[in-house]
Amino acid sequence: MDSKLKPSPSRLVAIQNAWRNLTSAGPSLTAAERVAVIEIARAAWAGGPHPIDDPLQEAAHWLAADAGGLTGEVVEEFESRGLDRFRYLEVVGVVARLANVDFYMRGIGGALPVAIAADDNPPTGDRAPEAELTDGWVPALGPLMAPFSLDALPAEGDALRAIHEPMYIDMTEIGNGGYADELTKAQIEYIAARTSYLNECFY
Repeated sequence: MDSKLKPSPSRLVAIQNAWRNLTSAGPSLTAAERVAVIEIARAAWAGGPHPIDDPLQEAAHWLAADAGGLTGEVVEEFESRGLDRFRYLEVVGVVARLANVDFYMRGIGGALPVAIAADDNPPTGDRAPEAELTDGWVPALGPLMAPFSLDALPAEGDALRAIHEPMYIDMTEIGNGGYADELTKAQIEYIAARTSYLNECFY
């Protein structure tokens, strides 16, 4: 990997695994559809125009460009046009993990991975049958908490945590105020809070 800064080994592995996942068929979307979401999100970050006539692409653009501007009514409107809540949830997961991959690579001065569908398999259909619609407008297995927000699609929830932990902190250490790696827990949380503020994430 060519980059100005050397990535940590664990984060490099996490990026590589995430990319294989993002460009492969998911629970509700084909690999080609997931790649389309990647391309639309990247175009949105570059200031590209909002697509119309395709709710999947519209959702991808909106989530990348102005996630805070989404409302329950907008998600309902997507659903009325064929983007069911599980497919919408998968778009959320793809855009969120793509942001982690792309912004990390930009941060170390590396090239963004090329978006090419890794397979032509059908969606796996892996959904949690007990998932219920919540006030987050998406199916969930309980109260919506960020690390578990995708668990109505179990493989997506696992993929989220697989990149969340090496990029942020192991879930078992969340409550450990004495945790440290290269940074102290306080420094890690300061960066997380500042990033959340800049991204208008109020979780």
